[in-house]
Amino acid sequence: MKTPRSKYQLHAELHRRGVAAMEFDDAHAGYPLARRLNRIERVAAAYRGSIEQSFDNGLLITFASADAALLGACEMQQRCSGLPQASGQRLALRIGIHQGALRQRAQDEVDGTEETAAKLAVVDEGIVASDAVVAELNHDLRLLASRFADSPIERATYQVNWHSEIPATAYGGEAMWPTANGARASGPHLILHQGLKTLQLTQDGPLITVGRAPSNDLVVNEIFVSRKHCRIERQADCIVLTDWSTNGTCIMPDQGGQRLIKNDSIHLEGKGLLFFGRLCNGERRGGVRFETS
Repeated sequence: MKTPRSKYQLHAELHRRGVAAMEFDDAHAGYPLARRLNRIERVAAAYRGSIEQSFDNGLLITFASADAALLGACEMQQRCSGLPQASGQRLALRIGIHQGALRQRAQDEVDGTEETAAKLAVVDEGIVASDAVVAELNHDLRLLASRFADSPIERATYQVNWHSEIPATAYGGEAMWPTANGARASGPHLILHQGLKTLQLTQDGPLITVGRAPSNDLVVNEIFVSRKHCRIERQADCIVLTDWSTNGTCIMPDQGGQRLIKNDSIHLEGKGLLFFGRLCNGERRGGVRFETS
C-alpha cells in the first residue's frame, strides 16, 4: 500500500483594521488590498505554489514541501510589509500553514487541511504553522519557529519569526543543486537558484537572460526590474554578466562588499547573491543565489 503524499496548505488572509469596509474608498487609496494579493500570488508562483482558492481578502495555496511553504510565507510577509498603509485603515497579513494528505483520487475524503490552515491564520503580520509542518522543515528553517502558547487548534503549533535573517543554506544549499550530483563538463559553469528554481549555464546552454518579460529565462516580476534587465553568458574562460537596465544589478559575493553595475559588464566569480534593480543594503531576502566554478 502506497503512503499518501503530503501537501502543505497556506492560508493567507488580509485583516482590515480601522475604517469600516463600507466607508473605505479602496480606489482612492490606491487599491491596497489588491496590491498585496498580487504580491502574494507572485511569491506563490516563485516557490511553485498552486492557488487552490481565492476569496475577497486572501488566498489558499498548496505547496509541495514544508520548506517551500515556509519560505514563501516569510517572503509574503516581507513583501507586503514594504507596501504603504492607507490612511484610516490598516491591512495586516495573517498566515496559517498545515500539512495534510494529497488526494490521490476524486473519491478520497477531504481531510480538513484547509480549515485547519485557516484557523492558524490568527496573528496580525504573523505566521503560525502546525507541528506537522515544523517537523518536516530543514534544520535552518526550524530554528525560526518557536512554540505558540495560544494554539487555536488541539495540537502543538509554532509561530515563525519571519523578520530573522534566513541563511542561504535554508534555500536548499549546494546539496540540492545539480553540481552535487556528479561530474560536470569542463569549462566555466554557473548555477542560479531562485527559490526552488534552479538554472544552469553550461556548454550546451551558454546564455541566460533576466527581466520582467515572460520571454526571459529567469523572470523577476518587480517594478524596479527592466523587461530586458541583463544577460549572463558563458565565455571561453569566464562567466560574464552584462546589465542593460535602468536601475542596475547588484552583486553581493559571499566574501566582500556589494557592487552595483549599470549598463556595463562584470565577471562573476565564486558564490553570492544577485539583486536586480536594487542594492542589497544588508537584506538577503529576494536575492538570486549564484555559484560559479
